[in-house]
Amino acid sequence: MTVTSSLPEAAAPAPSQRKRGVALEDAIRDAAFAELTEVGYTAFSVEGVAARARTGKASIYRRWPTKQELVMDALLEMLPSPEQAGITIDLDDSVTTHEALLGVARAIGSVITSPSGAAMRAIKCEAMSDPELARLVDERFQAPRRAALLSLLRRGVERGEVRPEAATQLVADVIPAVLSHRVILQREPLTQRDIIDIIEQIFIPLVEVR
Repeated sequence: MTVTSSLPEAAAPAPSQRKRGVALEDAIRDAAFAELTEVGYTAFSVEGVAARARTGKASIYRRWPTKQELVMDALLEMLPSPEQAGITIDLDDSVTTHEALLGVARAIGSVITSPSGAAMRAIKCEAMSDPELARLVDERFQAPRRAALLSLLRRGVERGEVRPEAATQLVADVIPAVLSHRVILQREPLTQRDIIDIIEQIFIPLVEVR
């Protein structure tokens, strides 16, 4: 006698849905950031990213023609924009240049000591021997932040708080340079007291009206 089970048959697992469009691009960026932080820039490979994102290399190269562009896109996705870091001239009139610059320094400090900031520091070191990467780092990461800081200094000029001759690209590079020097080369912790001292002892005397 044949016995028929009354239990329902287990449903066959649904085939996995392939990511497309924005979802695929997000997955590739996430995979690229994971690859970068785990193996470093030198060992970074599009093959490794494709495996992590469960896609083909062709899908990646259609969107990012070079390894350098993929790396920069992945990093910038994890880092705050200049506006998110408080580097903006869209400030209330009650905010002094001193206060605005202190806020910027605190934001930069929190970024460079974060995991994504550590990855960017490593990339900047690699850029010394990779001209294309160096161009992208300056064009896509440093230049927008330099321009935003320069705008903040020009706002200070209009308010009578910054000398006109101090509102230059060279001066705008000073805050991130000093903060990065302390963290990268001196390997010192970056406390809130340190940030205040850098602004009050170095930057404000550099730009204030005399």
